[in-house]
Amino acid sequence: MKQTLIQLSILLVAPVTAVHAAEAPAKKPSAGLSFHVQQLHLDHNEGCAVADFNQDGKLDISAGEFWYPGPDFKTQKPLRQLKVQAPDYLTNNGEHAWDVNGDSWPDIISGSFLETEICWYENPKAEGLSKGELWKKHVLIDTKLSQNEWTEFRDLDGDKVPDLVVNSWNESIPAMVYQLTKRDNGEPTLKPWVIHEGGPGVNGHGVGFGDINGDGLEDIIFGNGWYERPKQKASAQSWILHKDWNFPSASCPMLVVDLNGDGHNDLLWGHGHNFGLYWEERRDDNKDGSTNWRHHLIDDRFSQPHALAWEDLDKDGQPELITGRRVLAHSGKDPGDAEPGVIYYFKWNQERQKFQRFPIAENGPGIGLQIRAVDLDGNGWKDLVCAGKSGTHILWNDGK
Repeated sequence: MKQTLIQLSILLVAPVTAVHAAEAPAKKPSAGLSFHVQQLHLDHNEGCAVADFNQDGKLDISAGEFWYPGPDFKTQKPLRQLKVQAPDYLTNNGEHAWDVNGDSWPDIISGSFLETEICWYENPKAEGLSKGELWKKHVLIDTKLSQNEWTEFRDLDGDKVPDLVVNSWNESIPAMVYQLTKRDNGEPTLKPWVIHEGGPGVNGHGVGFGDINGDGLEDIIFGNGWYERPKQKASAQSWILHKDWNFPSASCPMLVVDLNGDGHNDLLWGHGHNFGLYWEERRDDNKDGSTNWRHHLIDDRFSQPHALAWEDLDKDGQPELITGRRVLAHSGKDPGDAEPGVIYYFKWNQERQKFQRFPIAENGPGIGLQIRAVDLDGNGWKDLVCAGKSGTHILWNDGK
């Protein structure tokens, strides 16, 4: 039995109106895109990145313990060794390609669920890559914090260098960002940036980024509300916490998008460990200044939409919502875990104010913790890379 459990403290500020599921295709639906699937590997790694690792002018893929040179991605090359975390995880909750040491070769930054260290793996460059050498591991910082759900690599302070945002499922762990910088000896390191000190409800499953209060500055949203970005010196002070909602096991990321074109940003999120994909329509604020939202169901026919992406797949200038089932997210303990992996995209119909669902892959491939959308073969259509417990896959976009 499908369960869509949503603890909407949002109800206190905005009564839920009639909800609607994603528009089922009519008898003569508009044609969707065509995709074909290439499996790169089958393991339990759930992170991936895309960059030109061997500097040959073609994009490559990293996924856990291996990297795959383009353009055909048929050769598996060693990158690093990951530990097994019982019962069926590998120690990788997200990986990010970045030239950490400034030698013009992309490296990998990565952390894990329970390990407190954030590390970078040094690209061995042309000779080492040709020999199949493992990438040297360096510790950027020991955060002393575990229970890490997910990481995002995003420039929050405007210095053109991405910052590492760490989301925790533990609601009392401080909300943390880490700035990439250098030690006195020139070695790369991460500098802690506390968005908010620990305490009840200051963190929680799910994170996203966007302007909530309309001041033109990017705020941080998470499962228990949102953090208002200070207008000045954002990295030198605590951000204001607004506990305006409670979304259980919210997706990583959640998305901030003006979906209905009314000039106010709306929210898109998935229940990462149950059935339910939703959008929250922004309404006029309440008298006490808290934000006010109308709750809409997009789809509840598959479970664990743990990661979302917002990318233009059909080249019409309008992004699509991309998600799927994070296979075995809780090792078979979540609703729907007996069902096969799926990946879908959802097309927004502005006139009808509804989404229509289209398949990317069904009956096998699913998502993990990251969805990478990039034109891998240069044909003008964005392809997808997903790594999860159903394997690492390329979803090649063949167009219409």
